[in-house]
Amino acid sequence: MNPVFTRTVTILPSQLDAWGRLSLAHTFDLFMDTATEAAGAMGVGWDFLMRRGLFWITVKSRVRMIDPPRLLETVQVVTWPLRPGEMRCERRYEIRRGDAVLVEGLTEWAIVSMQDGKPRPLAGILPEDMAYPDEPAPSEPFPMIAGDFADPPFAEHRVAATDIDLARHMNNVAYVRAIVNAFPLKAWKALDVKQMDVIFLASAREGDTLGFQQRRDGGALDIRGGLPDGRTSVLARLSVAAPPLPFTLRANGNWRGTHFPRHTVPRLRSSI
Repeated sequence: MNPVFTRTVTILPSQLDAWGRLSLAHTFDLFMDTATEAAGAMGVGWDFLMRRGLFWITVKSRVRMIDPPRLLETVQVVTWPLRPGEMRCERRYEIRRGDAVLVEGLTEWAIVSMQDGKPRPLAGILPEDMAYPDEPAPSEPFPMIAGDFADPPFAEHRVAATDIDLARHMNNVAYVRAIVNAFPLKAWKALDVKQMDVIFLASAREGDTLGFQQRRDGGALDIRGGLPDGRTSVLARLSVAAPPLPFTLRANGNWRGTHFPRHTVPRLRSSI
């Protein structure tokens, strides 16, 4: 069985960021949706797993933006699984324009029980005749992000109904949107995020409030999303070009005191 799955898509207005490019969150969306179709083509789609009381979960996810496609571009989203381990497997992704790779991605997955939420061994679930590509493990492993953040939260996100997925917890891409939305637009533009790694730890559910903390680590900005009981729900590392900008958050979620020094934020020009 050929493990490579290709999907042709056209980039639509609802998928763009403020600069006319495929947004970071919608890139995670595209990879999640394409992986779902690819799993079905492998014979281990949602219907197959649901009949067995199982479902896929994303444990870790990465997107690297090289040259994101723009409005109405037609591109190919390509994905393939790597050889699985005992309990987890990795899947690679690319968005291509012809031979040019515009975006790269990587996810680490597991299959868990709907009854107790515990992971199940992959043997006997994944197809035995899959011809996995003979390629090395990713040269850049997912980062090890320490969960001890000293600074107080700089933003909050209350988990809403639209954040919830079939498993009745916050969808993995909803975390990405919440992190992006924690920054004012000028700050996000100045950060110039080239890569985002996300590690999912404890499920957030509707009505929970996530408090986001940040910590600069060299050329990266680490983010922690914490639950009210002190548990870490999500950790993320953003490979950025600029330092985090000073801002505070009002109790009602509006920005206060958001002053951007001239030397911190470059003059913005439309890239459309």
